[in-house]
Amino acid sequence: MQVFSRSVRYSREPASVPLGMWGAAASALAILVVLGAMALGSPKGDTHSDRALAVIAKGAVCTSLSDRRYEVSCGTTAFGDVRFHCGEGHSGKCPLTTAVTLRNVGRTPVMVTLVSGRREGDRRLSPAPELLPGHSVRLRPGHDEKYLFDILVRSMKSGVGAVKVLAVD
Repeated sequence: MQVFSRSVRYSREPASVPLGMWGAAASALAILVVLGAMALGSPKGDTHSDRALAVIAKGAVCTSLSDRRYEVSCGTTAFGDVRFHCGEGHSGKCPLTTAVTLRNVGRTPVMVTLVSGRREGDRRLSPAPELLPGHSVRLRPGHDEKYLFDILVRSMKSGVGAVKVLAVD
């Protein structure tokens, strides 16, 4: 009876990568960073006149994940830019959002958290009480805060929750 053994040789030396590839990878990364910064740039001042970006509007619906450990950013996923609002047929620059009224239109209780601040880069979280199905809540920044940046939604029980925008001021 013959026993076959296979010997495998492992090298502890890292695989060599040509120096030119590192330079190309660094250049590509730098280009991506610059393009990302340009895409994520925010408008200056207190107004928003870029019509290509969606802004929060009455009737928009944001849904939470069924896993209650995670929050969903409604500004990123459903509502659009929460900082500004424009009414139907609005022309010119959009005013700052000062308050949003939401209703839980799902069957699961949700926790709604307001993200606001005094200026760009300043973020403060203000959790609202548990919002039961069919109930509404009005969210507004604090008296010393100027911007309403985002609205976060998290299910309080297993199941998908949903909130709908009733009014935007």
